[in-house]
Amino acid sequence: MFYAFSVMLTGTAAGAEFSTTALSLAYGGFVMVGGGLAFLIGRRIDRFGVRTPTLAGFGLGALGLLAFGRAAEPWQVVAASWLMLGPAGALTFYEPAFVAVDQWFGPRHRARALAVLTLVGGLAGPLFLPGTERLVVAMGWRGTTVVLAAVMVGAGAVNAVALPRGIPPRVDRAATGTPPPRIWRDPRFLLFTGALACSSGGFQAVLYHRIAVFEEAGYAVAAVAVWAAASSILSLPGRYAGPYLAERYGGIALYATATVFAAAGTGIMVGAGAWRMPAHFITFGITFGALLPIRAVVMARWYSGPAYGRVMGAQWSAAAVAGGLMPAVVGALRDAVGGYGPAMLAVTGLFAAAATLASISGHRGRRERGEA
Repeated sequence: MFYAFSVMLTGTAAGAEFSTTALSLAYGGFVMVGGGLAFLIGRRIDRFGVRTPTLAGFGLGALGLLAFGRAAEPWQVVAASWLMLGPAGALTFYEPAFVAVDQWFGPRHRARALAVLTLVGGLAGPLFLPGTERLVVAMGWRGTTVVLAAVMVGAGAVNAVALPRGIPPRVDRAATGTPPPRIWRDPRFLLFTGALACSSGGFQAVLYHRIAVFEEAGYAVAAVAVWAAASSILSLPGRYAGPYLAERYGGIALYATATVFAAAGTGIMVGAGAWRMPAHFITFGITFGALLPIRAVVMARWYSGPAYGRVMGAQWSAAAVAGGLMPAVVGALRDAVGGYGPAMLAVTGLFAAAATLASISGHRGRRERGEA
């Protein structure tokens, strides 16, 4: 549902039948709807565990992929993305997984659990970026959605067997958390959520458009997809080391540093030069891998407890608005000016803002509560 979308945008796939604006709107709504449901889903997971929501997400995701593949009009693409793929993402992506880690593991083992989770999740890019491109070449983008839907069904079957029912007991789980609405009066939460909103908007825009950006610059889609897959592989060390480094040196400082590198990796997409594509994918891959688990470490240190799912959901609901809007904004700006340059410069500024807000949130946390 995630990495395949960036391949679908290209002129060899759904981009040949639908405009960049329409497909970006579909993807943006997919992100925003999923984020809007994050609080409600997080509250349910707080009470009942992750198994049932996850299974529902796999089924809904399979249906959404099939509907997307049968779309003949732009509104049908948007409807499949907003009404099915968006809720499916909220039920199966990292948000419910992070809450499950908090429910299943205490502070001693949390970093290792997050490292393993995000490391394995990082294999999605190397598998599904070139894999989707090859499937599109072999059987067309509509046939590819059927294969992807079958993968979703298979993953759901595995989870039906593997996931525990309810919330496993954990004696060292915090007895109290910081439940909503108090978090909305916590300056460090507001500042860090602002940082997450900026970085989420930037990442969603880059991840969705970057294959099309380099296609527009004259690169073959197959070559760009290979580099994108390599970028995902480069994210693996950061995914594994990020939680340990955040526990030892402070998650906020690492988050701010990583977003600075993300800004650099986005800025070098603009302009001429064959070096820009490998430089972008190398820089961005290392950065993206580290940011995912670092956020979970920061939030668990601040808010671990029975309300953790609601806190994470509330934060992600706010961040997903930016994450959903930016791909559509970038797509509309690209269509308006006839190129990706101005849009990518704007995204670079978003990452710089994220680094600033994250740094301020860390200073507020240390001054008010003695935490990093």
